[in-house]
Amino acid sequence: MTAAIKNVTVVGATGKIGRPIVARLLASKLFNVTVLTRDGNRQHGFPAEVTIKEVDYDSVGSLEAALRGQDALVSAMAFEAIHVQKNVVDAAVNAGVERMIPSEYGNDTLNPKLAAFPIYQPKIAIREHCEQKVAENPSFSWTTIQNASFLGPDWTLDFIVDVKQRKADIKDGGDVLFCATTYDDIAQAVVGILTHQEETANRPVRISSVNTTQNELIAIAKELGAADGWDITYSKTENLEVEALRRWAEGDHSEEVIAMFINRAFIGEGWGGYFPVRDNDLLGIKGLERDELKAIIKQAIDR
Repeated sequence: MTAAIKNVTVVGATGKIGRPIVARLLASKLFNVTVLTRDGNRQHGFPAEVTIKEVDYDSVGSLEAALRGQDALVSAMAFEAIHVQKNVVDAAVNAGVERMIPSEYGNDTLNPKLAAFPIYQPKIAIREHCEQKVAENPSFSWTTIQNASFLGPDWTLDFIVDVKQRKADIKDGGDVLFCATTYDDIAQAVVGILTHQEETANRPVRISSVNTTQNELIAIAKELGAADGWDITYSKTENLEVEALRRWAEGDHSEEVIAMFINRAFIGEGWGGYFPVRDNDLLGIKGLERDELKAIIKQAIDR
C-alpha cells in the first residue's frame, strides 16, 4: 500500500489557481505545505505555517535541493511559464518526489484534435515528459486536472458570457453543453488526488462544478434582472479555428487568437469540453446547485 503523502510543494502559488490550492491544502490539515518562489524577500501573504523557499527555475540543481524530502509537487504555473516545468519535472524526479500535478488545467489535451493547436503543445509536451520519466523511474507518478472552462464572478465568466456588460458572442448556436469549474473545486481536486494516489496515478482526472451552456447562462442573468440591452453576436467555432490557425502562422499570437483556440476546444462539439464521465465523487467534489450558479452570476452582475 502506498504511504500517505504528507509534504507538498506548490509552484505558481501566488496565482489565481495557486492560492486556492494552498488554502485548501492547509484547510485539510493533512499536509505540510511549501511554496517555491523566485524572490524569497517578497511578501507573498501566506500563513506562517507555509514554508517559503527561494529557487532558480533555470537551475535543475536549485529546484532539486528545494524538493528534497517532498512527497508531492503541485504546479499552478501560468500559461506563459509552462515550458519552465521541464526543469521542475526533472528536479522532482531527481529529488524523489512521488507525485506531480503539472499545470495542465483546462481542456482535454488527450483529445487528438487539440494536438494541432499551438497553445496546447507546451502542455502536451510536459505531460509526455512526465510519462517518459515514469517509464524510467516507476516510483514517480503524475496526474493532470482537466476542468474544461473556469468559472467565477470575474473574467472567467466574462470569457463565456459577460453578464455585467450584457455582451456575448454565441458560439455554435449557444446550446452546446460544456463543463465549467470553480477554483475551489480545482483545489479540492488536488486534495482528492493526493489522498487517492493509486486511483489517480498516471492519468488525467476530469472534473466539473457545473455543466451548462451559453444560452443557459444568459437566461439566468436575465432572470436576475439583466433582461435588456444585450449585445449579442454569433459565430461558428470551426470558423474561429481556421482564422486562429491562419493568424498564428502569420505571427499573431495575441490574446484574441488564443481565445479563438480555447473557444473551439471547449465549445466545439466533439472537442472534449464536456466530460460525460467525471471523477467528482472520487475526489470529493460536490459541484454547484443551480442556486449556487445563480449566486456566481449575480456576483458578476453586481461587480
